[in-house]
Amino acid sequence: MKTVIAEAHGRCVVMQRDDIDTDAIFPGRFLRLVQRSGLGVHLFADWLAEGRPEVSFMAQPSPARVLVAPHNFGCGSSREHAVWALSDYGVQAVVALSFGDIFRNNCVKNGVVAATLTPADHERLVRALAVAGGDAVLHLRVAERSLHLPDGSVMSITLADGHAEQLLSSEDEVDRTLRHDAALRAYEERVQHDQPWLASMG
Repeated sequence: MKTVIAEAHGRCVVMQRDDIDTDAIFPGRFLRLVQRSGLGVHLFADWLAEGRPEVSFMAQPSPARVLVAPHNFGCGSSREHAVWALSDYGVQAVVALSFGDIFRNNCVKNGVVAATLTPADHERLVRALAVAGGDAVLHLRVAERSLHLPDGSVMSITLADGHAEQLLSSEDEVDRTLRHDAALRAYEERVQHDQPWLASMG
């Protein structure tokens, strides 16, 4: 069983850079770490060491809950550690124009919302956040597929096929597979009966 993710709410930051890859999010030298807890301290470690402005928000005492990014956020390698680090740091959602496909799927598996906007809405969001200032708060609702802006306006978000259902469900991938336990067992019995030579192949 897993936690139901119905919304994301809190301080947001805008990362004005395309193609932020998973190596930037979680540098490869930390991949030897396999415990999910505590990975947030390595989030954007190289960019922090270089003093890049994109991650200046991490100097704040409270974590940003929503990241706003342009194109292709989470591209690069398939390392799930990138999402683990974001989640451990406190990020609940990433709103972008587009994502790396594997990263987006890793997000939903780990309870982080990965939502996209149209270019027009993304531009409007960035303008609204600039007006609201550094402590701007966003409220994202999964079931409604909506994003509530600091000025009171609301815009629609897009989630990948099936992601809303996964976020709103208490079932994980194993639970969903076990729903088909009877059918899987029947299939195995049928194969053993019709193709017994397969059993001898291990």
